[in-house]
Amino acid sequence: MCYVSAEGRSREARGEEVLVVMKQPHGTNWLVSPEECSTPVCLREGAEVELLYIPENTQRRYKVSREASATFKMNDWWRRDVFVLQNGRKAPLQKLQSGQVVRVVSVSESEQKEHALREREPDGMIEAPGIRRDLLRRTSSGTPVHWCL
Repeated sequence: MCYVSAEGRSREARGEEVLVVMKQPHGTNWLVSPEECSTPVCLREGAEVELLYIPENTQRRYKVSREASATFKMNDWWRRDVFVLQNGRKAPLQKLQSGQVVRVVSVSESEQKEHALREREPDGMIEAPGIRRDLLRRTSSGTPVHWCL
């Protein structure tokens, strides 16, 4: 999620974070933090989430109960963000009602691995058996600084 964001601002989702679906003035849905509604929150491929307080018409449409577990998937070519529910049905972000609560259970597996590696390494350094070399500086989200031009 986050192909385009308002004024170029967005941030990554965090595990155990509670987000809300909010319809934007241009008509698309974003996930936002209830405390910071103007900044879209990005989910990564494979993020595990729970849809909470699902409205009745959405429950009927996707054959789920009031709460449902799902995996977030992106289709880059179609630019569609989809929640794949445990029952196999796909609920597009754009079809969810404004106000729908989404709790991030865990970020994607690859992101979890990257985060764990960054926590073990000294800032700006990487270690390998017998090799130690400086890396490029990184932003707080882990993106190399030269990517942020």
